[in-house]
Amino acid sequence: MAVISKGIKLSYKTGDAAEYVDLINLQEIPELGGDTDSIEITTLSDGAHMYTNGIKNYGDTLSFKFLYSSEQFATLSTLTGADWKVSLPDDTTCTFAGNSSVKLDGVGVNAALTYTLSIRPSSAMTWG
Repeated sequence: MAVISKGIKLSYKTGDAAEYVDLINLQEIPELGGDTDSIEITTLSDGAHMYTNGIKNYGDTLSFKFLYSSEQFATLSTLTGADWKVSLPDDTTCTFAGNSSVKLDGVGVNAALTYTLSIRPSSAMTWG
Protein backbone atom coordinates (compact mmCIF):
# COMPACT_ATOMS: atom_id res chain seq x y z
CA MET A 1 0.00 0.00 0.00
CA ALA A 2 1.30 3.45 -0.91
CA VAL A 3 2.09 5.96 1.80
CA ILE A 4 1.06 9.54 1.01
CA SER A 5 2.34 12.80 2.46
CA LYS A 6 -0.76 13.54 4.55
CA GLY A 7 0.19 13.48 8.22
CA ILE A 8 3.93 14.21 7.98
CA LYS A 9 5.05 16.17 11.06
CA LEU A 10 8.09 18.20 12.04
CA SER A 11 8.78 18.50 15.77
CA TYR A 12 11.53 19.97 17.92
CA LYS A 13 12.79 19.89 21.48
CA THR A 14 15.38 22.01 23.21
CA GLY A 15 17.67 21.47 26.16
CA ASP A 16 16.57 18.71 28.52
CA ALA A 17 12.95 18.70 27.34
CA ALA A 18 11.42 15.23 27.43
CA GLU A 19 8.80 15.78 24.74
CA TYR A 20 8.95 17.04 21.18
CA VAL A 21 6.75 20.02 20.24
CA ASP A 22 4.81 19.46 16.99
CA LEU A 23 4.86 22.36 14.55
CA ILE A 24 1.67 23.31 12.69
CA ASN A 25 0.89 24.26 9.08
CA LEU A 26 3.75 22.30 7.50
CA GLN A 27 3.48 22.38 3.70
CA GLU A 28 6.75 20.98 2.35
CA ILE A 29 9.75 19.02 3.59
CA PRO A 30 13.14 18.63 1.90
CA GLU A 31 14.91 15.44 0.90
CA LEU A 32 16.12 13.67 4.04
CA GLY A 33 19.19 11.50 4.27
CA GLY A 34 22.37 12.13 2.46
CA ASP A 35 24.76 11.18 -0.25
CA THR A 36 28.13 9.66 0.52
CA ASP A 37 31.05 11.67 -0.78
CA SER A 38 33.27 9.86 -3.24
CA ILE A 39 37.03 9.68 -2.69
CA GLU A 40 39.24 8.83 -5.62
CA ILE A 41 41.79 6.09 -4.85
CA THR A 42 43.15 5.48 -8.36
CA THR A 43 46.73 4.26 -8.55
CA LEU A 44 49.13 4.42 -11.45
CA SER A 45 48.54 0.72 -12.16
CA ASP A 46 44.73 1.03 -12.46
CA GLY A 47 43.12 1.00 -15.89
CA ALA A 48 40.18 3.11 -14.71
CA HIS A 49 39.36 5.52 -11.93
CA MET A 50 38.71 3.80 -8.58
CA TYR A 51 36.68 5.23 -5.70
CA THR A 52 35.78 4.53 -2.10
CA ASN A 53 33.04 6.00 0.05
CA GLY A 54 33.81 9.07 2.09
CA ILE A 55 31.62 10.72 4.70
CA LYS A 56 27.89 11.28 4.36
CA ASN A 57 26.77 14.73 3.23
CA TYR A 58 23.28 15.80 4.36
CA GLY A 59 23.54 19.10 2.54
CA ASP A 60 24.19 22.54 3.92
CA THR A 61 20.60 23.41 4.81
CA LEU A 62 17.27 21.60 5.08
CA SER A 63 14.33 23.87 4.18
CA PHE A 64 10.82 23.30 5.54
CA LYS A 65 7.93 25.44 4.27
CA PHE A 66 4.99 26.51 6.47
CA LEU A 67 1.82 28.55 6.19
CA TYR A 68 2.37 31.67 8.26
CA SER A 69 1.34 31.61 11.93
CA SER A 70 2.60 34.64 13.88
CA GLU A 71 3.01 32.76 17.17
CA GLN A 72 4.96 29.86 15.67
CA PHE A 73 7.01 32.21 13.46
CA ALA A 74 7.98 34.23 16.57
CA THR A 75 8.88 31.08 18.51
CA LEU A 76 11.04 29.70 15.72
CA SER A 77 12.70 33.10 15.19
CA THR A 78 14.21 32.91 18.68
CA LEU A 79 15.13 29.23 18.50
CA THR A 80 18.76 28.38 17.86
CA GLY A 81 19.95 24.81 18.38
CA ALA A 82 17.40 22.03 18.81
CA ASP A 83 16.76 18.35 18.29
CA TRP A 84 14.45 17.77 15.33
CA LYS A 85 12.16 14.90 14.38
CA VAL A 86 10.35 14.27 11.11
CA SER A 87 7.54 11.74 11.53
CA LEU A 88 6.09 9.99 8.49
CA PRO A 89 2.50 8.68 8.32
CA ASP A 90 3.70 5.07 8.74
CA ASP A 91 5.41 5.99 12.07
CA THR A 92 8.91 6.05 10.56
CA THR A 93 10.97 8.87 12.08
CA CYS A 94 14.14 10.74 11.19
CA THR A 95 15.87 12.54 14.08
CA PHE A 96 18.82 14.90 14.03
CA ALA A 97 20.21 18.00 15.76
CA GLY A 98 20.65 21.32 14.04
CA ASN A 99 20.71 25.09 14.19
CA SER A 100 17.82 26.93 12.60
CA SER A 101 16.72 30.23 11.14
CA VAL A 102 13.45 31.45 9.64
CA LYS A 103 12.55 33.88 6.88
CA LEU A 104 9.26 35.15 5.53
CA ASP A 105 8.88 34.01 1.92
CA GLY A 106 8.19 36.43 -0.90
CA VAL A 107 4.51 36.95 -1.65
CA GLY A 108 2.39 38.30 -4.48
CA VAL A 109 -1.15 39.62 -4.77
CA ASN A 110 -3.88 37.40 -3.32
CA ALA A 111 -1.47 34.74 -2.02
CA ALA A 112 -1.07 32.96 1.29
CA LEU A 113 1.78 34.09 3.53
CA THR A 114 4.40 31.39 4.01
CA TYR A 115 7.77 31.15 5.68
CA THR A 116 10.76 28.84 5.45
CA LEU A 117 12.47 27.19 8.40
CA SER A 118 16.08 26.39 7.46
CA ILE A 119 17.98 23.86 9.56
CA ARG A 120 21.72 23.20 9.32
CA PRO A 121 22.27 19.62 10.51
CA SER A 122 24.85 19.28 13.30
CA SER A 123 24.49 15.53 13.89
CA ALA A 124 23.93 12.34 11.98
CA MET A 125 20.38 11.54 10.89
CA THR A 126 18.92 8.53 12.65
CA TRP A 127 16.04 6.60 11.09
CA GLY A 128 13.69 4.69 13.33
